[in-house]
Amino acid sequence: MRKLKLLAGLIVTVMVAAGVWWLIAARAQEAALAAWMEARRAAGWQAEAEISVRGFPSRLDLTLTEPALADPGSGWAWSAPFLEIAQVIYDPTFFVVSWPPEQVLAAPGARATLRTDSMRASLKARTASALPLERASFDIERAALAAEAGWTAGVERLTVHLRAAPDAGPDNAYEFRADALRLRLPDYMREILDPAGALPPAIETAAFEGRAALDRPLDRFAIDAGPPQLAQLSLREARAEWGALRLSVTGAMKADEAGYAEGEFDVSAENWREMLDAAVAAGALAPAFAETLKAGLGFVARLSGSDEKLDVTLVFEDGRARIGPVPLGPAPRLLTR
Repeated sequence: MRKLKLLAGLIVTVMVAAGVWWLIAARAQEAALAAWMEARRAAGWQAEAEISVRGFPSRLDLTLTEPALADPGSGWAWSAPFLEIAQVIYDPTFFVVSWPPEQVLAAPGARATLRTDSMRASLKARTASALPLERASFDIERAALAAEAGWTAGVERLTVHLRAAPDAGPDNAYEFRADALRLRLPDYMREILDPAGALPPAIETAAFEGRAALDRPLDRFAIDAGPPQLAQLSLREARAEWGALRLSVTGAMKADEAGYAEGEFDVSAENWREMLDAAVAAGALAPAFAETLKAGLGFVARLSGSDEKLDVTLVFEDGRARIGPVPLGPAPRLLTR
């Protein structure tokens, strides 16, 4: 009998200790989020939400009801009926985030509603006060974006995987993989790229794999000062299939002293003439220059043995872009700060 009483007492003590620990952790989590939102409001943002924590005794399930974030300086905003952030109490560096079926997004000059069948992310941070990202996965199923301006876009399935590179050091380098299935571009963009409607409504597949280095790390401070910018990019694989069009790219670039891209990419394109026609329709190339490119690149393609497949090198150098000796215009600017 005495042993049973001791065991019962021990169980009660453990339960009380677990309850106290859960309560402390829950209040700390709630206070940290409330403080972050208060700091955003002090910086001029709109940051509103009703915060609650559940999941006793082993989980900390944080729910934000009617969350709304808006940065007047950039013009970006987001709101939703709720947002759920789940965390096991014994690992404060691992989070699972679930979004609702409908959200409202706003950017300068545009406002749209995003509807999804499922949208979830998991994030693992390293143990440090800034919670630097160790790895993350993002998965979205059957997404449809409808803008107030009338255009629509969507994707059947999108998965993104990101992890801090083992040898990242001070370069803030991350390895990534992204796959999209049946990606539907905004209507206005499709009309520009394919005015004749010759291509299918969706890009069948698109995939990107490589390594990116940022100007600062992905951590809990990343939102406060604007998103980190790209300093280096290496593509092991980048490919897309859209009807008869086939495009693949490999190579690397980095930001030069002025912030412009510097590097080379090997580009392989099937049915590349249709791509040039799309660039002309989009206003990216002058018609006369496109015809010159077709003649010159056609010669290059025939040298490689196929008139319909083109293998060229895209070069970014001294703030300019070119394909071989053919100039294309300014190189993209990676760093603007």
